[in-house]
Amino acid sequence: MTSAHRLIAFHFAIGFGMLLLLHDEVMTTLGTASLVNWAVIAIAGLAAIGILYLSERQRFPEPVYSAWSALPEREITILGLFGVVMLGAVGLGLLYSSTIPWFYDVGVGAYVSLIGYRIVYGLVFPVPEAALGRI
Repeated sequence: MTSAHRLIAFHFAIGFGMLLLLHDEVMTTLGTASLVNWAVIAIAGLAAIGILYLSERQRFPEPVYSAWSALPEREITILGLFGVVMLGAVGLGLLYSSTIPWFYDVGVGAYVSLIGYRIVYGLVFPVPEAALGRI
């Protein structure tokens, strides 16, 4: 399996896996979405696409990449940080049901855009070379 195939499979697994994990909430979000909900979904999706696009083309400032390279176990560190953020967000959502009203909207926008981005830059067009070195 090539690096491009691993990256495509990894991003599809994250996107589809999270959408399946949050299936009930996603269906409720999409079924009862107002104009504000759709705006939050669109903004989250565009933000995720923008971050992926800039990251894969090495367009962030150099300190970002040097900090990334300095991490001892990158995958475990990122997974741990993601887990802490998700647990904190879910915990706040459980404690205060009105604290994060658009939590699932942001998730839907981000995960659907991740899948869409990887379809465009993975299946239709080749994955950028800078992205292949990180997987």
